[in-house]
Amino acid sequence: MDLQPAVGAFLDALQVDRGSSRHTLGAYGRDLRQWIDGLPATHTTLDQISSSDLETFLALLSQQGQSARSISRKTSTLRQFFKFACLELGLQKNPAEQLALPKLGKSLPKFLSQKETESLLAQLDPGLPYQDETLAQALQARDRAMVVLLYASGLRVSELLSLTTHHLDLEQGYLRVRGKGEKERIVPFAPYAGEIIRSYLETQRAALTPQTDHVFLNHSGTPLSRQSFWKSLKLLAQHAGIRRTVSPHVLRHSFATHLLEAGMNLRSLQMLLGHSDLSTTQIYTHITPEHLKDAHRRYHPRGE
Repeated sequence: MDLQPAVGAFLDALQVDRGSSRHTLGAYGRDLRQWIDGLPATHTTLDQISSSDLETFLALLSQQGQSARSISRKTSTLRQFFKFACLELGLQKNPAEQLALPKLGKSLPKFLSQKETESLLAQLDPGLPYQDETLAQALQARDRAMVVLLYASGLRVSELLSLTTHHLDLEQGYLRVRGKGEKERIVPFAPYAGEIIRSYLETQRAALTPQTDHVFLNHSGTPLSRQSFWKSLKLLAQHAGIRRTVSPHVLRHSFATHLLEAGMNLRSLQMLLGHSDLSTTQIYTHITPEHLKDAHRRYHPRGE
């Protein structure tokens, strides 16, 4: 089978069978196109690919200075693609079977301190100085609701931006969200966050002339993009005096870290974050030594 149709069949299967997101499908597609573009012109079918072809591609990535994490992801993509080709497309021998994943050092997630978080939330009241005076108040209210909800719920940015008004239950204080693999989960949020969201929805969202039922809109009334939210959040953090870059994922990490510091167990945190495996949640067990020392003093019978 030719490589291009094989890649198309693989991506279709990911979408249909696994419910992979558009973001995930895009990443797999880019990895496979990059690999195919580097092949000799004579290599156009699945059975023409050897293990040395794949090893040459990965070695080139390393020579180009790509990170171990990036190479690991592309290795995983190739392994999954050829496994699919053997199971579904009739490929007899899997050239990716012996590919080894590069060893990755464990990096701790970046998160805000309690003081930095308070500074960011305080900056939401004045908000950003939008030039369009007719929409400034609505855009500031939208930013306020987004940041507060993100920190209150620990959503992924894609989950936050895909929320519709039907996903919110402001009376009960929870939302329904579809995460990775199209898995739905219920996420609660505090009454304070609910009031901020209610204020935006009832008094300011209409000024953005909604063209959709998405909760968070741009100035044209269509769903806000990831890039626009990242830019707004970065500027808010700068105005708040936070010197390092603050991304939506940093807020998700902050949500998780602060809950663990307050005593939440890993299993409950796993459910809130939408992790399918508890081992993924365990990366957050990086609680500061000061917190551990304080917990030891409070709970050990000889801690005082």
